[in-house]
Amino acid sequence: MRLRYAAMAIIALSACRAGSTPAQVPTPPTPMSDTASRDQLPLGRGQLSQDNITIRLREVTLDIRFLPLDERVLRLLSDDSYAALNALLNVHRRRVDSIAASRGVRRPGIALVSFHALTPSTRFDPTVLSVSLRNRQYRPIGVLPLTPSFSSQQLDAGGSASGLFIYEEELPVTEPFTIGYLDASSEEWERRLPRLETERGRILGGRGSRDSTVRP
Repeated sequence: MRLRYAAMAIIALSACRAGSTPAQVPTPPTPMSDTASRDQLPLGRGQLSQDNITIRLREVTLDIRFLPLDERVLRLLSDDSYAALNALLNVHRRRVDSIAASRGVRRPGIALVSFHALTPSTRFDPTVLSVSLRNRQYRPIGVLPLTPSFSSQQLDAGGSASGLFIYEEELPVTEPFTIGYLDASSEEWERRLPRLETERGRILGGRGSRDSTVRP
């Protein structure tokens, strides 16, 4: 279960590195933002899987997966899950910073979004995906395609496309936000919050063992 969504980040990262030279010396992960540092959440203590922070939204022809890349939730993940997602962010750091700077944004919100086709010749529109909290809409200021199929915006049955969505401010990951696409919507994040808060409390309180079993 832990690796079910990890493949999404690993495949996207592999696509970006195709044809590039291997890194000579592994470097420690560099967080994309300092939200968790300000929140005093340490690195390397999390036990959750990517399943725990991924929202799935089913539309008629699409299965959409939305994973907020925010340090406040990324630091709740196990070491391997955190490393995979953080590496993906670091590969695209300059492009994300460039888009954010062009809009005068200092701390952008970022999400890894993938579209999975359920029917042949499925069209998808990234601009239709919305994030809302109460009566406020969070719209992306830019999208970075991670797979070649993303730009075509059309998929065969079973195909998928992923991209990084960049928002003008940090996503409201500590509150029950909603994601929507056309007539479909999901309030699944609200159901995830108690599990995330429990893990946060365990980390800050120093309780539990790294060898404990964590269920999605």
